[in-house]
Amino acid sequence: MTKPGLQAYILLVIQSAIWGSSFQAIKFALEDFGPITIAAGRILLATIVLMLFAWSQGQRMPRHLPTLLRIILVGFFSCALPFFLIPWGEQSVDSGRAAIFMATGPLIAILLAHFTTQDERLNRGKLIGFIIGFIGVILVVGVHSLSSGVGQLMPQLALMIAATSYVVSGLLVRSIHGVKSAMLSACVLLAGSVLTMPAALLMEQPITNLMSSHFSALAALIYLGLLPTGLAFLFRFYLIKQHGYTFLSQVGYLVPLFSVIFGAVLLDEQLTLSMISGLALILSGIYISGKKA
Repeated sequence: MTKPGLQAYILLVIQSAIWGSSFQAIKFALEDFGPITIAAGRILLATIVLMLFAWSQGQRMPRHLPTLLRIILVGFFSCALPFFLIPWGEQSVDSGRAAIFMATGPLIAILLAHFTTQDERLNRGKLIGFIIGFIGVILVVGVHSLSSGVGQLMPQLALMIAATSYVVSGLLVRSIHGVKSAMLSACVLLAGSVLTMPAALLMEQPITNLMSSHFSALAALIYLGLLPTGLAFLFRFYLIKQHGYTFLSQVGYLVPLFSVIFGAVLLDEQLTLSMISGLALILSGIYISGKKA
């Protein structure tokens, strides 16, 4: 690994902007496509992109059955489930607010790591960071939503489950060995495509909707597959290989900031004091919990 320079930081910002913009693209795609179709479509396009890239690097698909079963499990938690839950939640949640809920992933990871590992237990700093971040989540959810019953909370809960799903997939992927990163990601996406495509065909009308879709919705779906799901993964591999995962983890601070800005500019979404305060507390909690005790 090398010390990150200007080019690395530029790529980090570009990747954060691409991931941040995905929440607005989902809003446009929802004009004509259902949540499962959006998930299946973006995963399928990204699978094609990454599989071609992996093959061009001379990488081959694994054939070890236990490894393939683990890949299917990771595919469910890393793309099939969250890529459905995010657009489902965004049917009634603003795109910027949705990105803020997704930023809770590192806080959820702290809690899960405490119960699933021996070397990442909660300490005072992590506990303080988690509490601060949790207060931020309550501000973003809103007191009125908390008092309005489970129905009002379901979209927000779906988004936080999606964030949890990413964390679970990160824990599971550690058990997969002997598969190079590009091929592993391509296979994970392939598994996600196999899981979501039949569901889309059975529960929604993707082909009919595709034929009658507006340009903005179709363009958004293609964008989701090629950039936030496909190209951003390639950036991710490069940055991890060159500069390490700790450097890449900084996207967690930038993605919700970009998404909130894009939501206000592109979709005229309202920026409230509770959203800004909640985001500040969540990011502060992540920062504090990440510092060494």
